[in-house]
Amino acid sequence: MTWLQSLWNLLVSITVLDVIDIILVAVIVYCLLLLIRRSGAISLIKGAIVIVVIFSITTWLPTFNWLLSRVLVPGIIVLVIIFQPELRTALERLGRTGFLGGAFSQMSLAPDDQQLIINEVMEAVGGFSGSHTGALIVFERDTGLMEVTRTGKTLDSRVSAELLGAIFHPKSPLHDGAVVIRGNTLVAAACVLPYSESPGLSAAAGMRHRAALGIAENTDAVCVVVSEETGAMSLAVDGVLNRRLDRAELAERLMDLFEAPEEKSRLLFWKK
Repeated sequence: MTWLQSLWNLLVSITVLDVIDIILVAVIVYCLLLLIRRSGAISLIKGAIVIVVIFSITTWLPTFNWLLSRVLVPGIIVLVIIFQPELRTALERLGRTGFLGGAFSQMSLAPDDQQLIINEVMEAVGGFSGSHTGALIVFERDTGLMEVTRTGKTLDSRVSAELLGAIFHPKSPLHDGAVVIRGNTLVAAACVLPYSESPGLSAAAGMRHRAALGIAENTDAVCVVVSEETGAMSLAVDGVLNRRLDRAELAERLMDLFEAPEEKSRLLFWKK
């Protein structure tokens, strides 16, 4: 009864501010764990934990403990350097209003405009697949892609199937690279994407697929890729490459990523 009374007194003493405090700490810890998991840095974190544990249990060995204490501070600096991309990504997300927001905050378009953009992309991708024309189409989301767009040619044009077809035409000077779409604007073409070094990627995957997976691993962007060899359509998002999708599957996944749930039933997957 004494234990129950103490528990009841503790629960009664909890205020609204205490609840908010706990929720904020939980959200921060969850986001940090999610960032570590997505970055593939879990092995390095385990190594750092092992060093801290060894340092704690060797306090009775003065010489060894002194040596570890001299290595610990430089080691922290090394970890900051190693995790620089992840720390930068975390700070960028903290600085955006969409930190915990929807998946397509950069688009911020009316439902009809979103439908139009997806329809135009689907029409172009369907043509690329049929003619075996290689293509890389990147949709910017919360993470800014300014560093990527700087590597290409600035266009700032309205997205259309005709424009995409002209860009990726084999004789076009802009066909070798990726296009970046921000909202309803095709921002740049002939952009260079970071290549994935994932050991799990099939050896048969070409450079376009490695580039698509690379941008999906380093940012929250969505990348549609069409194989020049087979005409197969694939989708890279959240560090995962979904290969050999048909038109209906690709359109449905784009709709799930970019459309509000109440608008899904109104979306025409592609133009006839």
